[in-house]
Parts: sequence; C-alpha cells; structure tokens
Amino acid sequence: MAERHDSTGSVNVPEPTWAFQARALAQAHPLSSSAHRYVNRIVARERASQPQPEMGLWAGNAITIGYCLRKLEEVESSGTPHEITALEFDDADSIASRIASQIRTSEPDVFLLDSDSIVDSLDELIAGEIDRRLDHWKGTVNSETWAELEEYIAWWVIKGYALRVAESRHHGG
Repeated sequence: MAERHDSTGSVNVPEPTWAFQARALAQAHPLSSSAHRYVNRIVARERASQPQPEMGLWAGNAITIGYCLRKLEEVESSGTPHEITALEFDDADSIASRIASQIRTSEPDVFLLDSDSIVDSLDELIAGEIDRRLDHWKGTVNSETWAELEEYIAWWVIKGYALRVAESRHHGG
C-alpha cells in the first residue's frame, strides 16, 4: 500500500474507524466480570446447540466486539467508560435481547452519539465478522443457510452492544 503525503511531505494516515477501534479493544479483554461470565455461558451454550461447534466461538467474539463499540461510544461521549452494574445471566440475557431487538426494529433511545454513525459501525463490524467467519463457506451452502448464518452473526454483534447498554443503564438501580 503506497503512502499518501500531504503538501508538507507528512504521511496522511486516516483516522481509524469505530469498527477498527472496537476490534482492537476486543483484543484487550475489555469485558466486565459479569459480561465475561455471560460470554462464557453463551459460548458454551452455542457450542453445544449449534450444528458446528465453532459457531459458539463466533458468538463470543461477536458479542465482544459489539460490547467494545458501545464502550468506545461511552468514552467518546463522556470521556470515560460508564459505571456498570453486574447483571445475573438471565437478567443480562433478557434485557440485552430486548435492547438488541429495539436496535434492529426501531429507532431506540440507546445511542450516545449520532445513531447513523453507530449503526454504520455495527454494520461494518457485522460485515467484517461475516467475511472472517463465512468466506470459506461461500459456494458450499445454499442462499437460505447463508442468510441464516449472516443473521446469526449480526444478532450477536448487536446483542454485545446491547449487553453493555444494559450494564450501564442499570447502574445504581
């Protein structure tokens, strides 16, 4: 990749996208203790229930990057990650599912920054996960199965974002 220079000869490096930053943060073990336990339970459940055990790992990674996007949004909006409340698994799952459904079907009041930017970042994260997880299956599964796999990954990315919303919204009560 060729370097681009401005008129002063300095290298112009584009700002990293939100999705890039979320993927980078995901490598640093960014989850709260309760979110970490949640991800571990989801991975175990999905490994046991899905036709391919690695799908559980896909779910865990997708949750983590969605969670990281929300954490970055918190820092951008207020300068620091929000304080959170540790949620029990069933509460976290129920609340995050409800928030994720709202994100997918309406214009929910959950975004801290411009909703279009966050939705675009979620889309970019989803597309990246689909490329990484499914690209080697192209041409080997029918279009209906492909759509189901895309939906599976999309759900878990959005649910990860929603999990962080649930933790921060329930802080203090």
